[in-house]
Amino acid sequence: LKHPTRSDKKMVGIEVILGIVVGILSVLVYFVFMKGKTGDTEAAKPAVETKEATPVSKKEEPKSKTAESKGAKKGGKKETTHPQCITMFKGHTDNLTCLRFSTTGKFAGTTSEDRRTIIWDLNKIPPTQSQNLSLELDHGIGVAFSPDDKYLAVAYARSKEVKIYPVKNAKEGAVSQFKTGHKGQLIGMQWANNGRFLVTTSDDAKDNVFVFSSKGQSLGVINPGALETYGSTISPDSRFISVASMQCDAKVWEVGDKDGEYKLVGKVMELAGRSGGGGAKGHSSAVHCVDFGGPSPGVLNGPSNSAATVSKDGTCKVWNIDVRYKFKEDPKCVATLPSPDAQPLALCALSREANAKWVACYSRTAGLCFFSLQSSALVSSVPPADCGEVFQMEWCPSAVAGHAAVLGTASADGKSRLWVPAPP
Repeated sequence: LKHPTRSDKKMVGIEVILGIVVGILSVLVYFVFMKGKTGDTEAAKPAVETKEATPVSKKEEPKSKTAESKGAKKGGKKETTHPQCITMFKGHTDNLTCLRFSTTGKFAGTTSEDRRTIIWDLNKIPPTQSQNLSLELDHGIGVAFSPDDKYLAVAYARSKEVKIYPVKNAKEGAVSQFKTGHKGQLIGMQWANNGRFLVTTSDDAKDNVFVFSSKGQSLGVINPGALETYGSTISPDSRFISVASMQCDAKVWEVGDKDGEYKLVGKVMELAGRSGGGGAKGHSSAVHCVDFGGPSPGVLNGPSNSAATVSKDGTCKVWNIDVRYKFKEDPKCVATLPSPDAQPLALCALSREANAKWVACYSRTAGLCFFSLQSSALVSSVPPADCGEVFQMEWCPSAVAGHAAVLGTASADGKSRLWVPAPP
């Protein structure tokens, strides 16, 4: 056998080194290849998810508050308002739950899920914050003013109690409070313009409208007799309470002196149109909202002689309630106003005059609609994109910024707006 020479050993060493280098390069190439493949797979995932998701255009993409403020500082596009919107209330940071005007129309109150209740001074436009009250561990579901504008009642969502605060020194705490006793969720609260009673409404199956004195004493309970209740309202002259529910009529209860006591007297009318003038009839489906006409006593004393209802049947009906109800005379339907798109109407509000001149209606499809009661004509409409998803509205009892008739709305976008019924 031939023994390996020194040169042979050298060649073997070179081959071993080359083999190691080739092995290392192969491993590196393999990892680089696999990394690229993994990156391609991960990059492909968003493309698949995008196909499944609803496409959103750049216009519709939500911007952060920071981006909006930066855009505004750099001369970006400002928030535009509809010509009929005279101002907006800005102060809450979460969903609104209620908007109410005071009896005189000098103040407005709003409450929100941000656990704040704000009292607004309407002597200036845009309105300024008179009081900003922080509610601990709860949020308000309703607000209402006393007739003299000295006190503000707040209905609490979780504790289901009503607390009454002084308007000028609300931060000093409530001067009185009481438990409502509702089992279900509170959906509304009002304070009568005569100051003698409050009404709270819940989503209980029955016995869901409670009447209290201003000190929290029970004056009566209303059972609308329906599977679902949408809300209740008090007439401006403090004589009547009406409830909107799944039924196709709106029942009316009287509040007053009986047997030496001030209390809920009982049901006195039904807005059903059975004896409507000229053969006019009532609604054919659920009544979503009811409102009374008449002036606010804080501005002008006068009876509530009219009412309005809106329904799932897509109509608004105006009623004459100046009838001899004690002799079983029924209210008369004097006007039927169709929704512009024949879709269900959700809300209505009669303007606060001795003889109401306007009725405002709202639907999710048609938006905000203003009808003249003198001509029964649709005077103007505000599309949903401009008015927001409105869940509550009422007319201011007095003029605002020189406008005789002003409607206030609260919407799901967290904004309260003031509107005039006709374009400028």
